[in-house]
Amino acid sequence: MRRVDLAAAVFACLAPAAGLSQPLTGGLPIHADDAQRLAGYQAAAGEALLDAFSGGDPADLAILADVLRGDPLPPGEARAVMPGEWSCRVIKMGRLLPITVYQPFRCRIGSDGDLEKLTGSQRTKGRIHEDGDRLVYLGTGFIAGDTPPPYAELPPFSDGASPQRVPEVGLVEIIGENRGRVMFPAPHLESRFNILVLSR
Repeated sequence: MRRVDLAAAVFACLAPAAGLSQPLTGGLPIHADDAQRLAGYQAAAGEALLDAFSGGDPADLAILADVLRGDPLPPGEARAVMPGEWSCRVIKMGRLLPITVYQPFRCRIGSDGDLEKLTGSQRTKGRIHEDGDRLVYLGTGFIAGDTPPPYAELPPFSDGASPQRVPEVGLVEIIGENRGRVMFPAPHLESRFNILVLSR
């Protein structure tokens, strides 16, 4: 596939079917800043992909394209297959570097939708929620060794806070029993767009 075709395919995969600028269904609290980040999902993805394709390593771009292939399952079907142990790797795009693909770590998703990244220096812990026909992750980003508060108890984000705890919001797409991805628009630290790649 030519590079321009690959880029077009990736942009198509990242475009959500509907915006999520309103509060989550069921009265679930979401920080105003995180609602704005979800509303700006397409802009964050577009800027990050431009960075990635303008200067990214071809091998990393091939991994990215493979990760973004496949349509997500409806929330009910996704919830039925997503619990269990996962291999998970992080892809960061934009800002500091065009694209960085990390080695796999370990993640776990519980039957109640709790998601936790179990290894690596940068961790995340939170829950996957239904929002209409989409799944949304709300969690806390933290450093290994810390005991983070739940998302709902996080104060407004402060770049100089210690220990480093940040609210994290992402769209969850489970592609099948053994594939999935959590896509984080405009993370607070380092990059413009992150993807947590799930496989098993």
